[in-house]
This record gives sequence, C-alpha cells and structure tokens, in this order.
Amino acid sequence: MKLKIAFSLGLLALSFFGCADKNKDITNQTALYWHNKIYKNINNLNIDLADDAFTSLEIEHPNSPYIPIDLLILAKSHFENEEYQLAEFYIDEYKKRYANRYEKEWAEYQIAKIKYFSLTNPYTNQKKISDTLSFVNSVLNKYPNSPYIYELNTIKKKLELTQISLDNEIANLYKRLDKPKAANIYEKNTTQKIIPPYIPWYKKLFYW
Repeated sequence: MKLKIAFSLGLLALSFFGCADKNKDITNQTALYWHNKIYKNINNLNIDLADDAFTSLEIEHPNSPYIPIDLLILAKSHFENEEYQLAEFYIDEYKKRYANRYEKEWAEYQIAKIKYFSLTNPYTNQKKISDTLSFVNSVLNKYPNSPYIYELNTIKKKLELTQISLDNEIANLYKRLDKPKAANIYEKNTTQKIIPPYIPWYKKLFYW
C-alpha cells in the first residue's frame, strides 16, 4: 500500500514539474528566445506557431527591435504559403508602425503585389479586382516617380485586361438571359478584344 502511494505521488510530482516546464516555455522568455522561436517554426513550416510566438514577443517585449524584422519575415512566409490576407496584414503593420518615407513606398508596392496575387480566380472576384485596381492607381498617383512604377503598371494593365474579360463574360450572360439593357452596360466597357484568362475545365463546370 505504501509503495502504491509513493508511486502515485511520484507520478504527480513528475506531472507537476512537466507542466511547470511547459508553462515556462510559453511565458517570461527573452525577446531573443521568441525571435528564434519564430524562425525555427518558419523553417519547420509551422507558420501558425510562428504567429503565436510573434504574439508572445509583442506582449512580453513590445519595444523589442526584433518586432519590425519579424513582421517582414512573417509577411514573406505567409505570402510564399499563399496566405495573402495575413501577408498583407503583416506588411501593413510594418508600414504603419516602423516604415520611413521610402519604406512606405516599398510597403505599398508589396501590398499591391499581394492583392494582385490573391486574385486566384478572375471570374469570381469582380469587386476584388476593382478594389485592387483602385489601390494600384492610388499608389501610382502617390508615387509618380516610384522605382517600382514598371511593375505597378504591369499589374495595372493585367487587372484592366482581366476586368474587360470579366465584363465580356457578364455581358454575354445577360444576353443569354435576354436582358439587353444590362448587357449593354457591360458592353460599353469591352471595346478591346482580348484573350480570356485560362480557366481549368473542372472549374468551368461551376460557371454559366
């Protein structure tokens, strides 16, 4: 009986110290610890855990010089993982909190690029295309001599062509539905003849 009690107490002690070690791992760590944790998780493709480590870094060390660096590395990691909304969030946070005048220009170019790459389906993102085009135009107007002007103009032209192609599709749909007035509204925007964007056959099953 005494042996059984001693064994149970031993297990309880191990459990307690195990939990203590685990809790120690998630609180009261140095800024360098969390910074390294972010990189380790990214290298292991655990980006969600990297996000958690960054949250801990911000909470425990809000003035850490690692924060701006980690904002950028997390933005890049999410972009490469095609998690565009999070990539944009981190770049935007960097721009608002740390960027100087020249870095803000670079950050807005990156946001324009992220918005463009997030348009994964040209036939189901009409508002998103319009919003992205408006954002690109605003960047071009704000920085007319930008070193990124050629890339931004390329994105702008591709968006305009995609928008024309989409308007063509909508006009043809209204024609098939025998709604000539609605079709005419979209035909006014389709004076250019372009090659439609490629859509895989299995996705076409879900379009009119």
